[in-house]
Amino acid sequence: MRKAYIIGSIITIVIITSATFGSWRLFYYREDNAGGRVIRKVAIQPIAYNHNLHVEKNRLECAFCHRYVMATPRATIPNIDVCGACHRPEAPLTNPISAEEKKVLEYIKEGKKIPWIKVYVLPDFVYFSHRRHVMIGSLDCSVCHGRVSKMAKPFNKQTIEIKMDRCINCHREKKVPHDCVNCHS
Repeated sequence: MRKAYIIGSIITIVIITSATFGSWRLFYYREDNAGGRVIRKVAIQPIAYNHNLHVEKNRLECAFCHRYVMATPRATIPNIDVCGACHRPEAPLTNPISAEEKKVLEYIKEGKKIPWIKVYVLPDFVYFSHRRHVMIGSLDCSVCHGRVSKMAKPFNKQTIEIKMDRCINCHREKKVPHDCVNCHS
């Protein structure tokens, strides 16, 4: 009786530990395209930016805030120059002023960059041009970034995992070149 209890307890502990460690490992690590381990953390953004409020309710296009997405290879994360186009310390947009707008106005007033944490980071050996995909390929941002316009909370992790096979499949579907040197030169 006592032996069965001890064995049962050990099995229970092993199962719980395995499930906990396994879930934690899956959540925090992934294999990158080169087979290496890359840490996947959940970022805590400095401001609880609400894409839904800005895109759906205020009808702002992605390119309004991500200004260079159509002109340069790299997309930009907006900062106080962009936020300051609408948000002004002397005339807050919310009444009463929200805690998040207060944070934005503080950064603007102090002239400090908002320390956004980038969640879509490609390996150094990958070349990707937002301009080429958005302007020439006419891809909607949601193809790679998910339904951002529905997000009431800021990006804290990738909503769609960007992996090479996903890119190659998209290139094949759209019948565009998928030679290695296009992205790995």
